[in-house]
Amino acid sequence: MTLPNLDRFRAALPASGRLVLCTHRHPDPDGLGALVALQYLLQEEFGLEAELVLEGRIRRAENVAMRQLLGITALPKGGVDPSRYAGVIIVDSQPAFTHTAPPGGLPILGVIDHHLGPEDCSAGGIPFAWVDPDYGATSTMVHDLLDGFGVEPDRRVATALFCGIRYDTNDLARDASVEDERAYERLHKLADRKLVAAIDQPALSRDYFRQMGESIQACMSHGPLLLILMGEVSSPESVAEIADWFVRLEGQQWSLAGGACDGRYQVSLRTDMPGADAYPALRYIIGEEGSCGGHGRMAGGQIPLTELSLEQVRSLVRGRALEVFGLGDQEGQSLVRATRSSAAGD
Repeated sequence: MTLPNLDRFRAALPASGRLVLCTHRHPDPDGLGALVALQYLLQEEFGLEAELVLEGRIRRAENVAMRQLLGITALPKGGVDPSRYAGVIIVDSQPAFTHTAPPGGLPILGVIDHHLGPEDCSAGGIPFAWVDPDYGATSTMVHDLLDGFGVEPDRRVATALFCGIRYDTNDLARDASVEDERAYERLHKLADRKLVAAIDQPALSRDYFRQMGESIQACMSHGPLLLILMGEVSSPESVAEIADWFVRLEGQQWSLAGGACDGRYQVSLRTDMPGADAYPALRYIIGEEGSCGGHGRMAGGQIPLTELSLEQVRSLVRGRALEVFGLGDQEGQSLVRATRSSAAGD
């Protein structure tokens, strides 16, 4: 666990001007919470205005409710004039991730993320690169940044951060650190609980239930692994939701969900094995065809549907997943053995 380097963060910021803040495509509550809080910190502590860019559509019901109820506004990505801004800061993602494309023409001044990634951000000349997979949520990291500067979050910011932490750690039940627990307890007292409840229980469309029915039909069991490799889905967020849903099936240990949306095959891997690490398994499954990130019991990635067809990608994902879980390839088997050894040591 690393603590934020406050001097380095301060030095990365311009003396004046405006900034752009962004996260990964199709932002989730952790990304949204981190953005809202960082925007607040920049204004309160440094007198810097910052505007958000939210790339991709937000379609998961909880995420839509969070954006609407907290009044989270953003510029369209194509509406950013580089001459009006001094730089960009990325939260809950990294420049090397294919689902993250910060506005062009601007220097990247900072990265704050809790996912493992394929590259070392600090080696890429980014002035402030804080990546720590020991945190359960990026919202906790931004909370600690506020805390380091002595900035008290107002009710809106506290609500945004609390939602980010609770959804990414499943209310501290998944990959939560001591820092996540501390921030969660503090923010729970400061947040607007009526808004938290409204975000947690939004109205659901008929399409939502139709898609969940299709996921049941698509589900295949292979020992400890559930494969839910669907065709077209309504949103990338639904793939993660399906993986979360099926990992709760009694007797299973891993769920791998996939679905095509916006020209990419989205893949999410979840496990309920204590001490397990989903990232290396998904890294092998995705291969060189796509990219992924993750930490602890959850990982997500995507493969572009450009050179390969939907059926080819589904076949590739299925074949590699079965290899990883012991039905062939030696490299895949070694990943499983490493994960099991890690779990046995906890």
